[in-house]
Amino acid sequence: MTVFSPKTLAACGLFAFSTTALADASAVTLYGRLDTALESTQTGQRRVHGLNSSDAYFGFKGVEALGQGLKAGFVLESAIQTDDGATSQAGSFFSNRSEVFLEGAFGTVRMGRFFNPSYYAVADRTSLHNEDYGISADALYAGVENAANRLGYRSPTRHGLTLESTVSFHERDAAHQGHNAYDLAANYERGPWSFGAGYGAWADARQYAVRATWTQGDWTVSGYHQRSQDRVAGVQAKTQVSRAAVAYAMGAGELHANFGHANAPGQAEADQWTVGYNHHLSARTKLYAFYTVLQNRHGAHFAAEDLAAGEDRKSLTVGIRHHF
Repeated sequence: MTVFSPKTLAACGLFAFSTTALADASAVTLYGRLDTALESTQTGQRRVHGLNSSDAYFGFKGVEALGQGLKAGFVLESAIQTDDGATSQAGSFFSNRSEVFLEGAFGTVRMGRFFNPSYYAVADRTSLHNEDYGISADALYAGVENAANRLGYRSPTRHGLTLESTVSFHERDAAHQGHNAYDLAANYERGPWSFGAGYGAWADARQYAVRATWTQGDWTVSGYHQRSQDRVAGVQAKTQVSRAAVAYAMGAGELHANFGHANAPGQAEADQWTVGYNHHLSARTKLYAFYTVLQNRHGAHFAAEDLAAGEDRKSLTVGIRHHF
């Protein structure tokens, strides 16, 4: 049994009181997602069994009503690893998001660190099975992104259409290549159909993508096509990616399948496919299982942070995810 000193108990009580008072004054909300899975993964000829965390996070967010329809708010979100308790990105505690925003009838102005709106308009909406996280995340989509030092604007939704644009300032930092990064996104909702488009540019890198999603009853079908280019070793390299996904809901469960294909420079190409099942224990907790395969051929090098050129990866995963 652990015994705490009176000073420790007093400090804990003061912290709890201060947190409650802050929450009451500023409407601060603690939120997050915990995700841990048992994985059996083969990379090339190497096989590893163990636990893995699929992009778990926790954060704080708050909104203050300023009157006349105007709101100010903030989001601070930290990526963590639930299998070992470590943060996901060294040197950046709030690596997912650290932003302040001002929202009104004119739309929303955002400042700080946050991910590309173009990604959420296209790839994220197509990865139906596990919210595009973990080892089954889309390895073919080319993100052109500098998430830091970002100024963004999101329009009000008019007739189902929402537009968003951002600029990430390089601030003469060598890590930012001496160039500002730009991102544009559009989302349009009409009946059972949803459409998205995205554009990103940073230095020599460019990407253009479009998406369509159809939902009717228990069925959801989605797909996107992307063209991207970048300068690699002084040579302009162009890539095309297409992906299709389908989901079928049945009671508390969902069956999922998706397939993606990429054409890279020369004869290089890659395929990635996943089949999976989600079982919802509640609105916030689910069990999931999936089998995913990434095949690099003719020297293709997708998922380069984990794989050598031309190397494949296969994984069988069973996990649990909880939102709070």
